[in-house]
Amino acid sequence: MKLDKLTEELIAIKSVTGDENKILDFIENYLINSDFSGEIIRNNGGIIAHYPSSDSNIALVGHVDTVPFDPTQVVIEDTSKVYGRGSVDMKAGIAVMLQVLTSNFENIVAVFYTAEEGPMVNNGLELLMPILKSDFNLEFAVILEPTNGEVQLGCLGSVNADLQIDGKSSHSARPWMGENPILKLSEVIGFINENQIEEHTIDGLLFKQIITVTTISGGSANNVIPSNVNLNINFRFLPTQNESEATKFLADTFAKYGTIKIKNSSNGALPNLESQKVKDFIKITGADVTPKQAWTDIARFSQENIPAVNYGPGDPLLAHSPDEFVNTSQIVESYESIVRYLKGF
Repeated sequence: MKLDKLTEELIAIKSVTGDENKILDFIENYLINSDFSGEIIRNNGGIIAHYPSSDSNIALVGHVDTVPFDPTQVVIEDTSKVYGRGSVDMKAGIAVMLQVLTSNFENIVAVFYTAEEGPMVNNGLELLMPILKSDFNLEFAVILEPTNGEVQLGCLGSVNADLQIDGKSSHSARPWMGENPILKLSEVIGFINENQIEEHTIDGLLFKQIITVTTISGGSANNVIPSNVNLNINFRFLPTQNESEATKFLADTFAKYGTIKIKNSSNGALPNLESQKVKDFIKITGADVTPKQAWTDIARFSQENIPAVNYGPGDPLLAHSPDEFVNTSQIVESYESIVRYLKGF
C-alpha cells in the first residue's frame, strides 16, 4: 500500500488517548496480512513487532494515540498532502514504521505504544519498556515524532505544578470583606513574562528553557469573590538538569506567591552527539540537525542508556492544529532515509 493511502487509513481510525484498541487492531491485522513474518507482542501498552532474530537491535518507535478531534478540522483532497487529526502527530510516522517493518529488515524492533498524549504516568511505553530491556539488546532507537525531516536531538524535561493563590471569599458587592486572589496574579504573570524564555547552547544546539502558565481556574459565581485561584505552571527545563533540580527550582521560585504542588515531572535527554550510532544516522540520512524543543519519549531511552534520535515526517508546528497536514513527499523521504540507514548495517 502506498504510504499516503496507508496514512489516510490510519487517520480514519479515531484513536484519542485512552481509546486506541481499534488502531492497534488495525496495525496487528495489517501485519498479519502483509509480508511480515515475525512475532507480534501485544499488551495494554501497545504492540511490539519484530523478526525472530538475535540481531534485532534497532528500535523504531511511535505512539498511536492523538489529541481529541477538533470540530473545525480541515479536510482537503490534495494528492501532495494528507490532512486530518493525527496526520502530523504522528500517523504518518506510524505508516513509515509499518512500511519499513514489512520490508524485511530483520534487525529492527517496531514499538507502537499508547497514551503518549495523556498524563506521563499512563504512557504505554512504560509497559513495553521491560519487554524491550529483557528480550532485546537494543543499541539505537529512532523516535518517529514529527521533525519536519530534521534529525532533532535530545529533548527538554517537563514539570507540571499547581500554584494555588489564596484569598478570602466575600460578596462581590462588599469586596472589602474579603481578599480577591485574582488581583494577586499580576505579580506571578510579571515574573513569568520576564523569565518565560531562557536560551542555552548544549553540544552546539540552542535549547530554550520555558516557564509558562497553561491553565487557570477560580471562582464559583459571578457575585462571589473567590477564596482561591489555581494556575498550572508548566516548566520545560534543560536536558542538563534533572527532575529533582527542576522541581526544587519551581518550589523555591513560586512559594512566595502561594502554595506550590508538583503534579508530574519527567527528565529530558541530552543530544548525545558523541554516540557513533547518532553520528552514523546523521551522516547516512544527510538531514539537518536541530534540538528537540519539546519532551519526547527519547527521554525514556536515554534513561536506559540507549542512543536515540527524533526523526519523522511532518512539521511539528502543525501538530494538534485544525489545519494539520503532512506533505506526501516528506512521508516518502522519511521512509527512504530510514531504509538507507538500515541498509548501511
